Amino acid sequence: MPQMSKLELYAAIRRDHRAGMKMRELERKHNVSWRTVRKAVDSVWPEPRKTAEAPSKLGSGPDLGERSRKLTMLFG
Repeated sequence: MPQMSKLELYAAIRRDHRAGMKMRELERKHNVSWRTVRKAVDSVWPEPRKTAEAPSKLGSGPDLGERSRKLTMLFG
């Protein structure tokens, strides 16, 4: 069976829930967690995907020049 989109999955879960299936039955039939069933029953649309922003390579981490100056002052 081909994998369905999250939107189709939510619609199928809601349809089965309206038909009288219990939450536990929905979990087993659609092979999802109880949280997914709860989200599908509570909301028509799935949550949008989160986008992770990559940290800047230029601005990340301590300034090595400043750090080396401090170490030089401490340890001579």
